[in-house]
Amino acid sequence: MSNLSKRLLTAAVVIPFLVFIFYLGGFWYFVLMETAILIGMGEFYRMIETRGLLPQRLVGTIAALGLGLISLFGNELYTALFLSVAVLAILSFQLTRLDLQSAITGIAATMMGVVYVGWLLSHAILLRNLPVDAGASDIGFFFIILVIATTFLADAGAYFTGRSLGKHKLWPRISPKKTWEGAIGGVVVGTLGTVASKLVFDAWILDTGMPIIHCLILGLILCVVSIFGDLSESMLKRDAGIKDSGTIIPGHGGILDRLDSLLFTIPATYYYLKIFVY
Repeated sequence: MSNLSKRLLTAAVVIPFLVFIFYLGGFWYFVLMETAILIGMGEFYRMIETRGLLPQRLVGTIAALGLGLISLFGNELYTALFLSVAVLAILSFQLTRLDLQSAITGIAATMMGVVYVGWLLSHAILLRNLPVDAGASDIGFFFIILVIATTFLADAGAYFTGRSLGKHKLWPRISPKKTWEGAIGGVVVGTLGTVASKLVFDAWILDTGMPIIHCLILGLILCVVSIFGDLSESMLKRDAGIKDSGTIIPGHGGILDRLDSLLFTIPATYYYLKIFVY
C-alpha cells in the first residue's frame, strides 16, 4: 500500500472519531488531549536524546500533563503557580543527577518539552472550554473545528500549490520542498477555509455570532503562524537527524508531525479570541 493510500485510510478512520470527541467535549476530550500530550512528550524527548541531551523524562512528562489538567480550570493564577512549581521541581530534581556537565542542557531540554508540547497543547483544552458571555453555549466546538480546518486546509493548499507552481524556495536549509508559491497558496486556501467553516456552522450547526471580519483576520494570522509551526518542527527533526517524530500514525508519522502547526495555531486562536472578540 502506498504512503498516500495509508494517509487517506487513516484519515477516513480517525477524522470521524476525532470530530465526535470534539463535539462531546468534557471528560473524553480532556482524555484525548492528555493522551496527545503524553505521546508528544515521549516523541519530543526521544528526538532530543538523539543529540545526546538528557532530559528528566518523568518529571517533564508529569509537568506537561499537569498543565493539561490545570487548563481545565481556566484560571491564570493556577497556571502561573503550576508553571512556577514545575520549574522549581525540574531544577531540584536535577540536583539528584551526579553528572554536573549535563545540568544546564538537561534542565533546558526538560523545560523545552514542557513548554513546547504541554503548555502549547494545553490551549486546546482552554479553547474547547472557552467561556462566552453572549452567543452559543457550545462555541468551543466551533473554534476547535475552525482552527483545525484552517490549519489543515492551509497545509493542503500549500502542498498542491507548491507542487504545481512552486519555483522559489521558502527556507531551503530547513525544508527544501517548501516554496513561496506554496505558502501563498496555503494562506489563500486556509483563509477561505476559515470563512467557510463559519458559514457552514452558522447555516447548519449553531449561530457562532462571530463577525466575518474577524474570520478573515484570524484566518490570515493562522495561515502565517502555521507555516512557522511546521518549519519549527522541521528544524528540530533536521537537527536530530530524523525524518518523522514517531510512527504511531500510519502514513503520517508521529503525533508531533500532525500537531506541529496546531501547536502554534491553537494558542494563536485562543488569545486572538480572548483579546479581540470575547
